[in-house]
Amino acid sequence: MKAIIIDRPGGPGNLQLREKPDLQPAPGMLTIDVAFAGVGYFEVLLSRGEFISVFPMPLTPGLEVSGYVRAIGEGVEGFYVGQPVASMTLHDLNGFASMANVRPDLTVPLDQLGADLDLATAAASIVNLTTAYLAIKDVYRMKTGDNILVHAAVGGLGSFIGQMAKRLGAGKVLGTVGSAEKVKLAESLGYDELFVRSDFVEQTLRATEQKGVHAVFDPVGGNMRKQSLEVLRPLGQLVVVGNASGEEDVTHSYNQIWFSNKQIAGFTLGGYSDSNPVETGKAAREALGMLARKEIHAEIQGVYPLENAAEALALLEEKNTVGKLVLQIHHN
Repeated sequence: MKAIIIDRPGGPGNLQLREKPDLQPAPGMLTIDVAFAGVGYFEVLLSRGEFISVFPMPLTPGLEVSGYVRAIGEGVEGFYVGQPVASMTLHDLNGFASMANVRPDLTVPLDQLGADLDLATAAASIVNLTTAYLAIKDVYRMKTGDNILVHAAVGGLGSFIGQMAKRLGAGKVLGTVGSAEKVKLAESLGYDELFVRSDFVEQTLRATEQKGVHAVFDPVGGNMRKQSLEVLRPLGQLVVVGNASGEEDVTHSYNQIWFSNKQIAGFTLGGYSDSNPVETGKAAREALGMLARKEIHAEIQGVYPLENAAEALALLEEKNTVGKLVLQIHHN
């Protein structure tokens, strides 16, 4: 099998394609022949060594894959060899490879969604779409008619949060973007309005007649996280779902949270999937079902062969992508 290896920190330039022994399924696991792997900003950070204490090197990156079941480990039921599936590898990584061992609980049979979903779209979407679904439904517990604001609104995760909120009954869905040219994507992604992030506080208050929003979803971090509290109405919730800016953490006074009637919640799919794998897998099936039925749209900007993984990560690092990048994995 082929796999991308990162053996030292230093960014996307350090990715190497190597041959490794073929995988066998461990008890309780599935082995799949990988057709596509999703590429996200997490892999850029991983290549820089930012999570080296959690993910020591050498490692093979990749959190989400699609392909066909190759072999079924002892004790696994409900799958058959050759079945098209999508899976989240999350804390196990190893998605940038021609084979992957995956957990059945975190694997969705694509032939059971009730509508067609191609392998590339499934691999591009499963992690961000499942994150969006759980963040809105189980973390924030959105009520019909709630007004929400999404940071990095046209990015991989943000674009799904905006669409998912609309699909699940939100009122006004607002978003922030990094540049003026991205504002015109609002309609295609289901946003009522997009603003350039530098003046989002006054723009959000203007759009909500100074009342503020019921929730802010923040995958960006940095100072915007603190400013987000200014646009929350009383009992509003800031949901922290990432730190794509890579900026230093911002601190906040708990007493200020108490006095201002604001709420802060955090959600990361990796940790949640470890403690709640069945709930995570069920959410993934629901979310991919919406995608298959075309209730939600996934934008794939580029498909790269496995050996060009470094090029895909470099593009993400420059932050000028709209939609998702995927790797196509060729089998001999």
